[in-house]
Amino acid sequence: MGSGGSGGYQVAWQGLRKRSARAGDDVDFLVEQRDILMRTFEAEGNPLGKDQYGVELERNLPKVKQQVFDAFDVYIDEMEYLRDGLSGNARYYEEAEDPWSSPGGEAPPAYETPRLSEDW
Repeated sequence: MGSGGSGGYQVAWQGLRKRSARAGDDVDFLVEQRDILMRTFEAEGNPLGKDQYGVELERNLPKVKQQVFDAFDVYIDEMEYLRDGLSGNARYYEEAEDPWSSPGGEAPPAYETPRLSEDW
């Protein structure tokens, strides 16, 4: 994504954008898998029946489910944070390469272009 050298640090913002999109795809996948697992828990109920193992599972199942889904949610939140951070960094580096670009591809009016002072 970037490299250092005598000319400074170079960033390939396109690589950041690509990785952000991949992280977004991962978020979608994780949400889908979490929802499938949730439906499976609801559909199966207590698969061990009413013997001693089934009773123990039934007693602990709500806590286990909560921990599993909390872990999913934390991981999804981290992936969303990664996606948003990569996207933001890509945007900043892209703008740094062409700070006068506008969404329409036109340069800003002259009155919006900052002027450098004599001391610059």
